[in-house]
Amino acid sequence: MMCAYILSPRQEVVTAFTNLGIQVTRIVESDNTSQETKESVNGEIHVKSITNPFEIADIICETATDFYEENTICVGLGDQTSLTASVVNELLGVAGGKYAPISTLFVLKNKPLLRRLLSMKLPQYSGYFKVVSDADDVRNSFRQNQNGIVVKPLSGSGSRNVLRLQSEDDIAKNLVSFSFPALVEECFFGPEYSVEAITIDGQHQPLAVTEKILGGESGVIEIGQIQPANIDASTKELLFEVTTNLLDAVGLNFGLSHTEIILEKDTPKIVESHGRVGGDRIADLLRFTTGYDAFERLGAAIATGKFLPIEPIASSCRVDFVDLSDYQESDLEWKDKALSDPNVRLAEVLKPAECRGRIWCSVDRHAFTLSVFDRKVKR
Repeated sequence: MMCAYILSPRQEVVTAFTNLGIQVTRIVESDNTSQETKESVNGEIHVKSITNPFEIADIICETATDFYEENTICVGLGDQTSLTASVVNELLGVAGGKYAPISTLFVLKNKPLLRRLLSMKLPQYSGYFKVVSDADDVRNSFRQNQNGIVVKPLSGSGSRNVLRLQSEDDIAKNLVSFSFPALVEECFFGPEYSVEAITIDGQHQPLAVTEKILGGESGVIEIGQIQPANIDASTKELLFEVTTNLLDAVGLNFGLSHTEIILEKDTPKIVESHGRVGGDRIADLLRFTTGYDAFERLGAAIATGKFLPIEPIASSCRVDFVDLSDYQESDLEWKDKALSDPNVRLAEVLKPAECRGRIWCSVDRHAFTLSVFDRKVKR
């Protein structure tokens, strides 16, 4: 039996893997790391740090009754946890190659490294970039890119501390927000999409294109996801081609990926890419537009080494993030009202009323709905 040690998984991940006959042990972060909690109880092991591969590898060695290369794997589904899991698999010599290389995940996580790789291997999909150390560097970069620049941290996700600057005044107004060193990139203009894909033995299966709706205080926060994107077949194939070219360039040989692309005057420009599925419930949207969610697809790839087919069970679906700043009724009333729409499958409040404020990054968003349209069959 395949045994998967999964780092801080959602219940949907556990369910998907278990349904495929994979034995799951959840590894979760906790201050309580007594000998009892280090042992697997109800399929759960506690560690002090979910990002410490050495601690995790040691605990797997201590608690596993037996493991060998082909039947054991450590799995992470976030930027940092996927990298941690890759290191654990290397340390233990397990997983039979069914995980992304450490170097690949590190390049995808480190924005300047990814930009350098693109400039060398796929310059047509990239543009100006520079690591800057002070405000003068930012101003000089803007003078070379009068259409605008984007300033972002060297790593991270969720649009945290990402600023789009289109004038010298913008730079002056946002000086207090800069954290150095930072990455400056040429600003691209056009509709933004993401491509979800899964890779087995270096062969890529593009799954879906998701259209982004941007907003928030900075104008670059994702406040909506529409899948599949409303694009023609040739544009879809172009985005798939860009994605697979990138995955080849970074050497991704196994696992889920999420690549964000802006179409600037019909020319694709890569924003970023990750060795994981997209956030914002994109993993769940895949169930409706491809027949299986991202976790089912990853579990099947691990268990069988084969791709699942693409069999849409709905014409479209979407996630919408809702600003509740001016909402006067209770959260329960908002949820009940949202769920009264027959197309809404899920409605969740992310921030209690007392914690809501301006939306500067993904974690600031207040609530969301997930809607499905023209469902064909029930799985």
